[in-house]
Amino acid sequence: MDRRDILKLMFGSLAGFVVPAESLATPGSSSLFVDLCNLAISHEYGAIVQYINHSGLIADRKITAVLLKNMQDEIFHARRITEILVKEGATPTVAMWPPQTSKSVKTLLEEDISGEVAAIRLYQKILDLPESKKYRDDFSSFLEREKLHRSRLVELLNVVSKSR
Repeated sequence: MDRRDILKLMFGSLAGFVVPAESLATPGSSSLFVDLCNLAISHEYGAIVQYINHSGLIADRKITAVLLKNMQDEIFHARRITEILVKEGATPTVAMWPPQTSKSVKTLLEEDISGEVAAIRLYQKILDLPESKKYRDDFSSFLEREKLHRSRLVELLNVVSKSR
């Protein structure tokens, strides 16, 4: 089961799968906004670990530099969403989205792109919620950065694919 399949599954059962009940402020007080923010944090944690792993596996310095730039953004996103949840009276999750790895540079980049596509969809969904209104600038910024990550990775994948 890949990340996309897990994401589809999780949108049907968010609270029980990735956002453990103990990660919420009080039992029964969860909202879709809190659940999706916790899902976003777990996704960011997984992306951070995945980028660390991929940057260590890939010898190409250009690719590694992009992965590490993306990772810095993911750290900022996780930290800021944590602050948002604390302001909302919820306890941020420490659950982590399962990182993916491979021995193939092409596959690693495809996995990174897949993760960015999932993040884009998730941030779009969060932005559609009325509760996100007071954090619109934050989530809009996250969305734009994830789109930038995706485009950087697609460019790298195209170069890698052409060189084979």
